[in-house]
Amino acid sequence: PGPTEDNGRLLLTSALFVASKLKVFDLLKDKCVLKAVDVANKIEASVCGTERLLDACASLGLLEKTHQGDFYCRTIPVRTRGVRLEDLFTSVLKEAKQHFMTAMHSIAKLTARDVATAFDLSPFRSVCDLGGCTGVLAHELVQKYPNLNVTVFDLPDVIANVSCFQPSGQHITSVMFTAGDFFKDNLPEADLYILSLILHDLNDEKIHILLSKISAICKPGKGALLLAEIVLDEEKTHPSRGVLQSLSMTEGKQRNGSEYKQLLEKYGFTNVQIKITGNILDAILGFKKTSAR
Repeated sequence: PGPTEDNGRLLLTSALFVASKLKVFDLLKDKCVLKAVDVANKIEASVCGTERLLDACASLGLLEKTHQGDFYCRTIPVRTRGVRLEDLFTSVLKEAKQHFMTAMHSIAKLTARDVATAFDLSPFRSVCDLGGCTGVLAHELVQKYPNLNVTVFDLPDVIANVSCFQPSGQHITSVMFTAGDFFKDNLPEADLYILSLILHDLNDEKIHILLSKISAICKPGKGALLLAEIVLDEEKTHPSRGVLQSLSMTEGKQRNGSEYKQLLEKYGFTNVQIKITGNILDAILGFKKTSAR
């Protein structure tokens, strides 16, 4: 397919993936008609973001929009040509996940070295990269620190598809992939935990759940948390610091250095250090404070 066809397929894939993940089509089944605000309330998303998603689905023929302009109902896309909608969702969702993993893999390849070298991590013996996707940062870490044991912890669907992204070489055996949901499951034990491109995408409630779990399992005086995120300038006015803003969900936000420092300190991490790498992602390192005797 040519560039136009590729873009069309990507748009279709992305819209289907997001709408399906949010169960939009389940809400609008059986010719159900809802306003955008009603859909937003049911899927617990912003009205603005939901309306954009519904409009995108309507423009691609995945939904119908009434003449009133604010109601949506489920329709069978003309482009499916007799293919069952459920089969189409399964196929396109698989393709969407591959697109997402490829995108995250590419970003990680651009940023992993700067994140891995931002601080001296030699005191740590084990690392858990939460949401580490294809393990690019993990492999970068074991190349710089050969004695480091690194676990990539991500959703089962992600872990099941990482094999095609793995490099060849002597450091592969030092990286282990473990499937799980860091909101629901127990976290692997480690000296250092990493969250790369995670926090900016979460609302306050999810951040509280995740950072509370990490803080609880981190060893006082020994454990630490490393974040890889865009760190905005203090006034949040520098135009180049929002390069990945489009990756943010509507419920999350980008932060400046002071905000990240306050956030980590709130969950028991002290001596917070920030390294502006000059690359897409910056690095923030905080150490779990020693328990009071």
